[in-house]
Amino acid sequence: MGRTVRIAARCSEPNAPCPVCGTMSERVHSRYVRRLADTAVGAQVTAIDLLVRRFVCGNTNCAKRTFAEQVDRLTFRYGRRTVTLQRLLERLALDLGGQAGSRMAEHLAVPISASTLLRQIHRLEVPGVPAVEVLGVDEFAFRRGRTFGTILIDMHTRRPVDVLPDHTSDTFAAWLREHPHVKLICRDRGGSFADGAQRALPGVPQVADRWHLLDNLATAVERAVRRHRGCLRPLQPPVPDSEPAPETSAQQRVRDRWAEIRALRERGLQIQTISARLGLDRKTVRRYYHAAQVDSLLQIRIGGSSVLDPYKTYLTARWEEGCGNAEILREEIHARGYRGGRKTVRRFLNSLAERRGPVPGPQPPLKVGDVVRWIVGRPENQSETARQSLKDLCDRCEHTQQVSRLARDFTAMLRRREGHQLTDWLTRADDSQIKELQTFANGLRKDLAAVTAGLTLHWNSGPVEGNVTRIKLLKRQSYGRAGFALLRRRILLAN
Repeated sequence: MGRTVRIAARCSEPNAPCPVCGTMSERVHSRYVRRLADTAVGAQVTAIDLLVRRFVCGNTNCAKRTFAEQVDRLTFRYGRRTVTLQRLLERLALDLGGQAGSRMAEHLAVPISASTLLRQIHRLEVPGVPAVEVLGVDEFAFRRGRTFGTILIDMHTRRPVDVLPDHTSDTFAAWLREHPHVKLICRDRGGSFADGAQRALPGVPQVADRWHLLDNLATAVERAVRRHRGCLRPLQPPVPDSEPAPETSAQQRVRDRWAEIRALRERGLQIQTISARLGLDRKTVRRYYHAAQVDSLLQIRIGGSSVLDPYKTYLTARWEEGCGNAEILREEIHARGYRGGRKTVRRFLNSLAERRGPVPGPQPPLKVGDVVRWIVGRPENQSETARQSLKDLCDRCEHTQQVSRLARDFTAMLRRREGHQLTDWLTRADDSQIKELQTFANGLRKDLAAVTAGLTLHWNSGPVEGNVTRIKLLKRQSYGRAGFALLRRRILLAN
């Protein structure tokens, strides 16, 4: 019928059981047509016009006088949809929420509003809390940084068993008193859950999460490395001696003229005779005549002096340090008395580059985050460059070397679950005189039993963190407007 598929059907069973007493009845009281919405057929809206009968209950002691027959796996009491469609809409509501579920239902040719989908969630029955032996607990934010709730996980099934409206120790302790079957509690380093568990079940062991221990260690290492960040700048390699610059044509003429005059002098000719033979001024001939070495003549500037001469030594040193910006160098020598222009400085820098070649700039300092990752991370997953950089840093900084040794010993103990070595490590941390690691060690002593269990047992809060991530997705699907009752149902019932 246009864009709709209509199916006419009727029940064929001769009798039906009473929903109250279960008595089978064949006595028909009346008939009526019941219209049921069903899943789409050929991407078209589908409806079933089902002719059902109303029977009379034959049990005189039953409170039900008449009842309508139900079709197994097709209808349910007071339902205007088939069982298949009802389950489909419930999954859409639980997995996608109101608005997203409504949009998906349009594509499935089962149009439904967002409010109706949310009502399907509220009609679902929340299962009771099972007997949990190993409990995982963590907090999550209803509103980031302001209001928080608590998620409780069965560590065997990795499924949530309950959601609490806050993250206080009183609420958690009250829940534990109602469920005394808990034998082990996996938690983070938060104090509220530790206090609540201690008050409600004082003899139950607690396990601190290894990821949080590693994160606390990384924070302490970062502060320790940052305190010695001056050591992060690598040693600069020595600048190789540059090759002597080639002689200019003027210098070559000076060298040839000195050799010529020197040869005439050795033949016994005087200055006046040499001047007349070469056509040179007597003063010029005299200077070459009395010069014992040609280098003394080459040191004399050909072409006159420059206003930049007093600053060339400084500019050469700065250029070798890696600064080749003419404007910056002009400002520096301007403060020293230079009154020339930037172009003069630029020409001098160009001449240095032509004679000596480009000078590599200084290597940048190491980043604190990279150093922390090299220290705390797995050595087998690091590149050879990272390992060499960390080794060079430890060679020139004894403080970082000590931090790296202690931190790597702790991470090895954590990954191998060798909790029996924790006491020795705490003593070494106190003797190291590194205040950041001493603070970290003092924090471990305050929760020593749970930390030791976390470094020994295989339990950790990974499944709990995964469920917290899933809660964030469910919250965002509701655009932050989901109340606690609706969010709790989605957390417990959604896959």
